[in-house]
Amino acid sequence: MPLDIKKAVSALRLNFFVMGVLLGGWAARIPEMKSALKMSDGTFGRALIGAAIGSLFSSRVIGRLIRELGTKKVFYMGTVIFPVGYLTVAFAHNAFFIFIGITFFCMGYLFLDNPLTIITQDLEAKADRKYLSGFHGFWSMGTLCAAFVGSFLIGRVRYSIHLSALAIIAFIILVMSARRLEDHKVHAETSSKVPLPWKGNTAFIVLVVGCGMLFAQGAEFGATDWSGLFLRDVLSITGQFYVGAYIAFEAGMILSRMKGDRYIHKFGAELVVRLCGYAGSVLWLISMLIGVHIHGSHKILGYIVILIGYFFAGMGVGPLFPGFITILGSVPGIDMGVALSRAFLIAIAGFAVVPAAIGAISDLTSLQTGMLLPIVLLAAAGLLSRIARKVPQGEVAEMV
Repeated sequence: MPLDIKKAVSALRLNFFVMGVLLGGWAARIPEMKSALKMSDGTFGRALIGAAIGSLFSSRVIGRLIRELGTKKVFYMGTVIFPVGYLTVAFAHNAFFIFIGITFFCMGYLFLDNPLTIITQDLEAKADRKYLSGFHGFWSMGTLCAAFVGSFLIGRVRYSIHLSALAIIAFIILVMSARRLEDHKVHAETSSKVPLPWKGNTAFIVLVVGCGMLFAQGAEFGATDWSGLFLRDVLSITGQFYVGAYIAFEAGMILSRMKGDRYIHKFGAELVVRLCGYAGSVLWLISMLIGVHIHGSHKILGYIVILIGYFFAGMGVGPLFPGFITILGSVPGIDMGVALSRAFLIAIAGFAVVPAAIGAISDLTSLQTGMLLPIVLLAAAGLLSRIARKVPQGEVAEMV
């Protein structure tokens, strides 16, 4: 492997890992934060709608900024924006400030994630191999490490101090590692030749891919954001042990994503996404029903069964997001900066809409019933993989 490609791969792995740490770090402290601010499930779910606001703004400007400034400058902008949101969440006094913090954090996160995805696709074209699923595996490693460390800090270090430290450390690492990233710029005259229409086959593919990514994100964040609350409120698991489901889920994601590049290359993104979506949802549902049923008489066994289910759920969710991005990147002549912004607008809404819906369902019924939503979304993501059949064949996508 040429030296420049090795340097780019190592830099991208580090950046994806740190971004995973940012999400996993705060997710591990959600039950503690929710209790400290005395938020109900519904109130907490509504606070997460800030992600939709942040994604709406970002989707309107990222594509144009990447065309005019390049991926590297947009990435640097993200390193400035995300700490504002992260620190606001850390020191929030009520649900409103949680909402504001998540809005800015989501904006900054997309300013980081979108450029990294485009840079990765440039690298895949240059090296003639797949990297995206593996890079998302490093993202999952970051979330797992953050959750593992966060579980030991519960009751020992205030979550405000913990999150503030993560924001500062992540900012330093991202800024320094960005120097090794190759910039991706699009000349205005080139990008004007490949506009992304709002109607037609290409627009429909982008729309469905965005919905598939939303379902994948919804299943993922429905699992991670509510896993601790599910164990605590449904199975009466307390203390550090309620992080177990989160860790099991992320372990499954890491395993499937590290293998995902090979299988997507060998069998195609459609087959991998479809099988993972269907299998993951069925195994997750079965384990949840069995675990909840037996936890009254066999609490430890019920806990283990639930963890196994979250592991298989992570296995199923893992390749979905990079798989849908691969499908989108195979569309001939598409402007990936604009297409990703439009798809991410839909996808990242899952970070807000799905947890909010889970909270609303939980308030009306029970959290156990609310957790059926991400399980259904996981299966629906597998179904939407069929959109790959509408991508024109025999042409090579132009990564602009």
